[in-house]
Amino acid sequence: MSIAYGGIVAFFFRGANLVVALLTLAITANELGADGRGTFVLGATAIGIVAAITGGLTASTAFQVSNQKREPGLVLLNGGALAVGLGVLAVAAGLAGERLLSGEPSAVAIAVGASSAAVILISVIAGVYLGNGAIVRYNVALVLPPLLSLIAILVVVVGLDRPTPEAALGAFAVGQWVALPLIVVLGAGPMLRGIRLEGRLVATMLRFGLLAGLSSAVSYLNYRADAFVVEYFEGTGGVGVYSIAVYIGESVWQFSGSLALATYARVAGADEEEAVLLTTRVMRHTIVILGVVCLVLFALADVLVGILNPEYADAATALRILLPGILLYGLAASFSGFYTYQRGMPWAAAVVAGSGLVIDIGLDLFFVPAMGVNGAALASTIAYSAAILGALVVFMYDTKVGPTNVFRFGRADIDDYRSLFGRLRQVVSSR
Repeated sequence: MSIAYGGIVAFFFRGANLVVALLTLAITANELGADGRGTFVLGATAIGIVAAITGGLTASTAFQVSNQKREPGLVLLNGGALAVGLGVLAVAAGLAGERLLSGEPSAVAIAVGASSAAVILISVIAGVYLGNGAIVRYNVALVLPPLLSLIAILVVVVGLDRPTPEAALGAFAVGQWVALPLIVVLGAGPMLRGIRLEGRLVATMLRFGLLAGLSSAVSYLNYRADAFVVEYFEGTGGVGVYSIAVYIGESVWQFSGSLALATYARVAGADEEEAVLLTTRVMRHTIVILGVVCLVLFALADVLVGILNPEYADAATALRILLPGILLYGLAASFSGFYTYQRGMPWAAAVVAGSGLVIDIGLDLFFVPAMGVNGAALASTIAYSAAILGALVVFMYDTKVGPTNVFRFGRADIDDYRSLFGRLRQVVSSR
């Protein structure tokens, strides 16, 4: 499968997820207002941090199945044991938050905890699918929970006329839990192979999961920490406006994530030389595709933001400022895939993201008071660029490849698209 074709297949599902995310954004932005939207974003950010951390379980599970060739049922049971324990802690944290916090944080704490528990359990099942090469099931596991959460938000916020952040986050939690048994049933057969509990494997998965989770959490914070700084200086209304720019900008990474996903299994099972070649090819495709998409978003920023709600007009400038950094940081997906699945070093991505996070927060404290949400966008784009350029220098030194291997688009890359167009012509002609 060519990288271009594989990327299109993966992007079909990522595109569905993107549509769901944008619809959720549009509904909450219009129904909750800027302040309510800001509270919803902060709650969703807390869930996202948990999801990012437990994304380490997805990576750990996939690594055991694909790279270490362990039976899916064996990995599922042992990873599931970890997930259940973490899920209980998440629910307990939500209950404690309701009692110990005040105001809106107290009102949404239980919903955040319940959502986080479901996300943790789903992450292990998704990891089994990814490691077993069941890409369709894996992508369904990514798309179904937010889709059902969107439906629940529509029913509660719009249908039952409860336009509050706590109602929206409660509906989000319901959607996540309804999706869980459906995802299990989707691939119950393969996941029963070799099922047994193995203490040593639990410990191994926990260590790998902690490192990968740290990487994911730091990466997530790298492009979410701004929200807390903006909230401090600009209030929840500022968070509501800035989140529009961030969510539209981050949608670009669905393309780079799709390209990287198309080669994860091949990178994990290949020898190092082939894995490096695959990784650099993905990087080249990423630059070309994201470059085109970012140019389109730059030109249409005012139109896109206006479609959502004129109340968020200031988000258009912030989006344009974010785009250069988003373009470059799109290379992080392939960098992370190489070091996590080929080298078994998930902490490498954490170092890159952590560097960006430190730069980002430091610049936020200077730029946000002076420039508002545009200052947060400027801090992010500088941090993204500095972090990924440093990572590329390390990657090139480590793998002995030069800048042309990463950035020069050659004949093999063009052949990828010729193959893609050939496949598309066959599909069209067959109909």
